[in-house]
Amino acid sequence: MAPQREIRLHIEGGHSGADLASLSADSGYVLTDRPDDADQVVKSGTDIAKPTMAPYREQRVFDVGTKVTSVVVADEMPAILAAGCEDGVLRLWNLQDLGERPLRGHAGPVWSVAASRYSPGQVFSAGQDGTVRAWPLYGSGDSVTLYQHNGIANAVAAGKGSTVISGGDDNSVFRWTNGDVRELRGHNDFVTGVALADEITPMSISPDGQWLIWGEPDRPASALVPATCVAAHQSATALGTQDREVHVGDSLLHLGAVPLSIAITAINGTITVAIGGEDGLVRLWEPDTGGLTNLPGHTGPVRGVAFGTVDERPVVVSGGDDGTVRVWARPTTDHVEWAADAPATQDALHRRPLATLIAEQLRQVDSSFLVHLDGPWGSGKSTILGFLRTELDRDFTTVPFDAWREAGVGPSWWALLTALRTAIRGQRGFLGRIGLRISESFARLRRVGAPVVFAFILLLALTFGVWWLFASDFKNVAEIAKSVTGAIAGVGTLWAGALVASRFLLWDSARGARLFEQSNTNPMLEVNRHFSWLAKRAKRPVVFLVDDLDRCKESTVVELLDTVQTLVRDTGPHFIVAADGAWIRAGYEQAYEKFSTAVAEPGRPLGYLFLDKFFQLRVQVPAIDSPRRQDYLRQLLRTVDIPRPREIAAEEGRVLAQLGRSVTEAQVVDALSTASPVVRGRVAGEALRRMSTPAAVVATEHSLQRYGGMLPPNPRAMKRFINTYSTSRAVRTLEGNVVPVQTLALWTVVEIRWPSLADYLRATPEAILLADTKADQAPEALRPVFADEALVALAKQLTPDLIREACGG
Repeated sequence: MAPQREIRLHIEGGHSGADLASLSADSGYVLTDRPDDADQVVKSGTDIAKPTMAPYREQRVFDVGTKVTSVVVADEMPAILAAGCEDGVLRLWNLQDLGERPLRGHAGPVWSVAASRYSPGQVFSAGQDGTVRAWPLYGSGDSVTLYQHNGIANAVAAGKGSTVISGGDDNSVFRWTNGDVRELRGHNDFVTGVALADEITPMSISPDGQWLIWGEPDRPASALVPATCVAAHQSATALGTQDREVHVGDSLLHLGAVPLSIAITAINGTITVAIGGEDGLVRLWEPDTGGLTNLPGHTGPVRGVAFGTVDERPVVVSGGDDGTVRVWARPTTDHVEWAADAPATQDALHRRPLATLIAEQLRQVDSSFLVHLDGPWGSGKSTILGFLRTELDRDFTTVPFDAWREAGVGPSWWALLTALRTAIRGQRGFLGRIGLRISESFARLRRVGAPVVFAFILLLALTFGVWWLFASDFKNVAEIAKSVTGAIAGVGTLWAGALVASRFLLWDSARGARLFEQSNTNPMLEVNRHFSWLAKRAKRPVVFLVDDLDRCKESTVVELLDTVQTLVRDTGPHFIVAADGAWIRAGYEQAYEKFSTAVAEPGRPLGYLFLDKFFQLRVQVPAIDSPRRQDYLRQLLRTVDIPRPREIAAEEGRVLAQLGRSVTEAQVVDALSTASPVVRGRVAGEALRRMSTPAAVVATEHSLQRYGGMLPPNPRAMKRFINTYSTSRAVRTLEGNVVPVQTLALWTVVEIRWPSLADYLRATPEAILLADTKADQAPEALRPVFADEALVALAKQLTPDLIREACGG
């Protein structure tokens, strides 16, 4: 639970010290006659409202990475959270599946956002560029500019009748109602806040103390109040001031910090106010009951607060200078929410940096590159694929491919081709899709040649013959009817034939694909050519994201990977295959069982040989250390995070500073080795970024050269060694596991040269002691490896503890 905070009340009305002491004893709260020392001022004499409210707990934290200036919750199904950010991006989150959608269009910070139940499917924003914009919450449409202020647009609000108001540095308030635009002038200074009383009457504030309420006909009623923020709900108005006060009607709350943002609503019939403070606290206040509670969590000023409803529960949303958006709600009693088993969209386990690293490596290669994302069921492979898709969408044509769903529907090449065509069609408009289909038909026709042309000639001849038979003589109505019927039959025949030819040309169906295989002497060559032709029509390089291969039968596994290897690889697309490596190896060992003894090598069974042949890079899913497990479980249980102690924050700052001075991988490892496990997890992303700089990569490759003599004598082995080492270092870093360079390099040699031995040592690291003199005690298949002089020499530098560190055990 969040730490309890002492609440002080100032009672106005001339009470003596004895009175206050007596009241304090009765109420259980500290009472004071000094307003500056109080969190709340009660004006009701001795009628004390106890400041107790049902606890709100932090449910979600979205780490934006830039200052958050404003937030709002759109009353949609499901609810959508919108946040304006200093980097000029308006970010949307679906509060049911937590998917993030960035909206770009403002040239500068987004200072205010608003939504209204009367304008469904829309959210409004005001920004540094002076524009007030309306954005669609769904689809891919662009924003509509409602108005261009002559200066910064500071605030926006929305209400009844599609009413939208905004205020800016031009001292003006603008109101849009059903398309009618009206300027409201009366301010002598910048307009910094706006609201709609009863969802239709404009209110506005400015730094010079003007608080204007615009009645009809747009004549403001003014009150000199040094306001910082304003909000309204029905007839209730909440006003925050520079004097560290919040006013709601006749009720007054005195704070210990300047309120920067405010929201007001009714929860179960009780007016409730959310206040974002300069001190980083979010406060909830019930003016009628006196209830007051603090929501700690932000580490900087809170610039935006809002109310909303998710799953019929009220929520409070806040955002601030610390770059986070936080969702707070009251936990349900004796109930733990079910956690969906779908891929996560929030990076609760810090997997996104790994996706960023893989994406960056793909950007640096020109030819086809195959990546194996290896991990057992439930380890988070699909989640990493989701992060990868987000990272790659900017520069690549991403093609999601669920191998399990496609299994058995048709040939693997047809399923891959269909998925590629769908992705490319998605990059085009209506006319572009038609053009693609026509050009693809002609491309196939040119290559297929005579058989299809002959078929079309026969169809045309048949159609003409039918027409001639029925339309040769028009003597009476019956013959005319016969002529029309004949014409319809002819057109129908031509249309049916065109459909058959289309399916044959474009392989629009699995049956058509099988027919093509059976009727062509060399079908795979033609498929390869057409796949290459289609991939070149993509607007960006193509990346296939293959998931759930480790749910398929061994025949499907082998067919799909063989298709990728023999047909697709030479055409340029990259492939990222997320699957349990043991499942793939077992599939090949069963399919090629007769060849296993003839081809396999000591420490490299047949399944490993296929994996080495297919994939240039194997990426292991990071393990989860103890601190991260606790954080993840806390998020699943919707419990509040424990605030970071000052010592942790100070240590994190020190380590980040040391990482900032690090140039080589070894220096980064040294910086991490001085940090506690908690801090390692917090700085892992920055550490990985420092390791990935060009200077660090060059230094790492140079230091790894001395291990070349331990590898098989071929250039491919050295490339795999460098790739595998770099990826292993990234995975270990994200696990919070600090491994010395030499230890990780030696372990990488084992993985490259004897992969089956590496798998055995992961489970039983003490087995490394069997090398040389105790080789006969090893499993029979590995005895030649344990007796190998190369392993014996390497084993002298590895211990069971070092192996545990190197493999993340």
